[in-house]
Amino acid sequence: MNKVYERIIDLSNFVKKYDKVRCLLGLGSVSEKERLDQYSDIDFFLIVENGYKERFIDQLDWLEVKPLVYTFRNTKDGYKALYHDGVFAEFAVFDEEEMKTARFTGGTVYYHTDDFDLDLVKPKFEPKHKEINVDFNVNEAMTNLYIGLLRDLRGEKSSAMTFIQSYAYGLVIELFPKVFKEEKVSVDPYVFERRIENRFPNQIELLSSMRQGVEHNKDSAKNILDFLNAHFNLNQEFHKHIEILLTK
Repeated sequence: MNKVYERIIDLSNFVKKYDKVRCLLGLGSVSEKERLDQYSDIDFFLIVENGYKERFIDQLDWLEVKPLVYTFRNTKDGYKALYHDGVFAEFAVFDEEEMKTARFTGGTVYYHTDDFDLDLVKPKFEPKHKEINVDFNVNEAMTNLYIGLLRDLRGEKSSAMTFIQSYAYGLVIELFPKVFKEEKVSVDPYVFERRIENRFPNQIELLSSMRQGVEHNKDSAKNILDFLNAHFNLNQEFHKHIEILLTK
């Protein structure tokens, strides 16, 4: 059995001994078992009886189904944690009242008490599909390329890389569904880049060409610009000015 899946199963059995725990809700890949592999983490909500949230935030004995080697409270509601064998966990603790307004995508219930209201773990505020404004993405990406190339010429290569290989790149990959055939793959509603290699398997080389590292900002920018010019109507005057920077 996959050790990540085994860990969420073991944890769901372990928390049963805590009478204030009402439900363990698996999220992310532990809620979509077809995506679960050895590189997954365990992402979950622990739902507790009203009035007991702080007890389960302040004391993590309920989490120690296996030895923990690292814990970090990264939000007011939860932690990131690492088990001794490399299984990574990210979780939040909510009480039943908080679950009425919590924002989350669908999950899998791994444990619940007999009298727990399962309606509390039905998503009520699922993220809406983001409609891409092509004109905005194209033009914003071009401005990012221009600024990035100016900074690269100034010697600010790290900042240039951010503008070219992060900002512009992020806008450009959102345009892929407008240009390329997309495979049917589970899409992360929060992070477009997740699983993009699986969604567009024929564009691996293009993706790599747009992100060649800090010493290749110009090459990365050129490939992004060429993609935009090949598939969208660009302001040709601005396009020329970007090309001039590419030759300097």
